Amino acid sequence: MLQRSLAQSQPIRMYASKKKGGKKSGKQSEEETEKRDPDEDPVDMDKMEKHMQVRLERLTSDLQALRVGRANPALLNSVRVQLKGGTASLTDIALVTVKDAHNLLVIPNTFGEHTLIDTSIRNAGLGLNPRLDKNAVIVPVPKTTKESRDKLIKSLGGMAEQTRVQIRKVRHDAMRQLKAAAKASMPKDEVRSWEKDIQTATDKYIAKAEELLKAKARDIEQA
Repeated sequence: MLQRSLAQSQPIRMYASKKKGGKKSGKQSEEETEKRDPDEDPVDMDKMEKHMQVRLERLTSDLQALRVGRANPALLNSVRVQLKGGTASLTDIALVTVKDAHNLLVIPNTFGEHTLIDTSIRNAGLGLNPRLDKNAVIVPVPKTTKESRDKLIKSLGGMAEQTRVQIRKVRHDAMRQLKAAAKASMPKDEVRSWEKDIQTATDKYIAKAEELLKAKARDIEQA
């Protein structure tokens, strides 16, 4: 009878021990996680700002491509040339220089590709009408009118909003990482500090974008 009593009590002790041990193991696991990476930042600020900088550089490139009545090699940065083996960037297969205030000069690296370059520039949707000059291509840049300048300045508003949205998306991703870290018992004051740092970086890059756009607007007005 004593043996049967011990046999009946044994699974009870095992169950109780397992449940208690499970809780302890969970707490230990959390403690070990905190001890394992005590100095790990919830958000990689360098990486976040790098992504924001990429958006800023893209805006800079787009602004350079806006035609404002003066010859600028950057106007042709987006042109792709159809070759026999595929397409290539114009700047990879030719030298683009300023011939004078209102003309660009494109000199192919390979003899005979000037006709392909002429066609590609003409079909690039930039409103440019190049002409052949021996083995080179001359690209006249039309002078702007008040109407065309107003249209360009108006287009800056859309570019500004697009850049702001892209930068804020990077901020949103960072805040999501911070929120995940906050769930792991991150102190509230530390969370607020990180939120402030993320917002400060966001404001900085949006301000830089605004400065680029204002500078471009002045450039267009003076063209």
